[in-house]
Amino acid sequence: MTAGLPSTTIDTREMNAVHTMFHREFRLAPGVVRAVGADDTGRARIVADHLEFLTTVLHHHHVGEDELLWPKLLARVPEELAPIVHLMEAQHERVGALLTEIEQLRPQWRATARPADTDELARLLDELYVSLVEHLEAEEERLLPIAARTVTEAEWNQLGEAGVAKLRKQEMPLVLGMVQYEGDPEVVARIVGNTPVLIRWIVPRLSRRAFRKHALAVHGTATP
Repeated sequence: MTAGLPSTTIDTREMNAVHTMFHREFRLAPGVVRAVGADDTGRARIVADHLEFLTTVLHHHHVGEDELLWPKLLARVPEELAPIVHLMEAQHERVGALLTEIEQLRPQWRATARPADTDELARLLDELYVSLVEHLEAEEERLLPIAARTVTEAEWNQLGEAGVAKLRKQEMPLVLGMVQYEGDPEVVARIVGNTPVLIRWIVPRLSRRAFRKHALAVHGTATP
């Protein structure tokens, strides 16, 4: 054991569960956009709001890592991180650039549902999905094993707490429902267990219903 590092490893499966949610929703997003009819602004508003929600949650996820995880790893095991720092930075930069392009186009498409904008938005989402999956898989394979033996349980929980703190109260059931849909029940229980008591009691009671309602509106099915 390296001096100053925790004596035990921690369970980082919560991150995998969140990644699974991102995998699914961003895989489905281009098709949802392409299914919007020409000039169907009513449908475009629903889908555009869904995209805004997804990209905001993804942004908060990355900010939390940048602020609370990377600095600790760089300070404690810089030699282990050296081979992957530039890879992760390049991937974050590519994902960030695509998110910026999507967010610049999304309001215009939301208002007009022009076919040309539909095609361009779907294309950007296709590119985003490829880049995002590459990043998430690299993170799971190369970064999480290092984090598991480098940060403490309390520090890891702080990362999750920061993510919850950035959500609006009305968004919490939906985010949990999205994770819960394909998530390991044990892992989902751990995620809920690390939230404040009021959230721990209320949110799980609403999460499945929130996801079902949202999925029906966006995907046309409760089981996307």
